[in-house]
Amino acid sequence: MSGLTIGAVAPPESLGFRAIDRSVLGEWLAGDDAVIDEMLAVFRDSVIAEHGRMRDAVARDDLNDYASAAHRLRGAAQSMGARGLAEVAGILNAAAHARNGTACRDGLSVLETHICLVAAEIPSAGTRSGEH
Repeated sequence: MSGLTIGAVAPPESLGFRAIDRSVLGEWLAGDDAVIDEMLAVFRDSVIAEHGRMRDAVARDDLNDYASAAHRLRGAAQSMGARGLAEVAGILNAAAHARNGTACRDGLSVLETHICLVAAEIPSAGTRSGEH
């Protein structure tokens, strides 16, 4: 999983905010919590995969691949209501386009924190809405 430790960060609600605005998906899906949870689980997995691609790309000094992964991550985060994650991914995408490898490398730790905050709000299998 590319060195990312999900659960290493306090849940966002304990810090006084939400990392995911569930109302974004709620509007599309008529508030169906089970479907929202399923979509968020897929989103979490794709975010972790894009993070891995970004880590690999920066290790290879391939800022084009890095920018592509950051762009996909930003779009996915926006569509799921993960605004903070989207903002960080957008900044890293811009850094890659500016050919700033140091900012891309250093920004991964900030990105990891946001990924962990988002993941902490997504129910894991067996704890999704409606399951006992």
